[in-house]
Amino acid sequence: VTKSDTPQLPIMNYDESILCAQNLLGASPAHSGAVMKLHAPAIYTFLPATIQWFISRFCPKFMAPQWKRRYLIAVGEYLYRFKDEDGTTPKGAPIAIGPISVQIVTEQDVLNFLPPGCDAVFEVSSVAKTQYFAAQSSEDAALWVNTLKEMRQACITRQMGHSKDMGYPESWAKYDTSARRLIERKARIKSRLEALNKKEQEMQTLGGSGVGYYS
Repeated sequence: VTKSDTPQLPIMNYDESILCAQNLLGASPAHSGAVMKLHAPAIYTFLPATIQWFISRFCPKFMAPQWKRRYLIAVGEYLYRFKDEDGTTPKGAPIAIGPISVQIVTEQDVLNFLPPGCDAVFEVSSVAKTQYFAAQSSEDAALWVNTLKEMRQACITRQMGHSKDMGYPESWAKYDTSARRLIERKARIKSRLEALNKKEQEMQTLGGSGVGYYS
């Protein structure tokens, strides 16, 4: 088989810069809107409830969970978070909708910290982590939950090879592909940073033990 005989796949635009909020809003998303996202220091989630309560009330704000405004856009097979509806790049990696679970939050320890103007919270859980979003009303939260569940089911149906074109415009393919590339790039960066941190810790351990070596 010569090079000319090899079937050529169509070239698509995989530029990650297309993942701006205005582009996604123009792609007929399943749902979009402003919410408040709960940000908590990693160590906070492992502390006993009594210590969490103390930190939230008496310690500096940077040590306690905080709610930050985010603009969510659910389109294709991903959920995107932006600072606002004019955001040029997503905040963090896009969330793949296929593997997630989503539900209304009923735990009182979360509801006790609702931000002003919000009456309900929904959570989006993946293998990696659980994220909490506050909505203005229980109806808004329920709409997000129902929309994401419907998108998840549609995603699973397409992955199984059934009804591939059902509710999935062809224009969404470029956004989904760019989202996957963005996730992969962030994963590579995270892996490199972890490797560098590990190497630095090993160097500090060797230095502290007084053992010298040549590289």
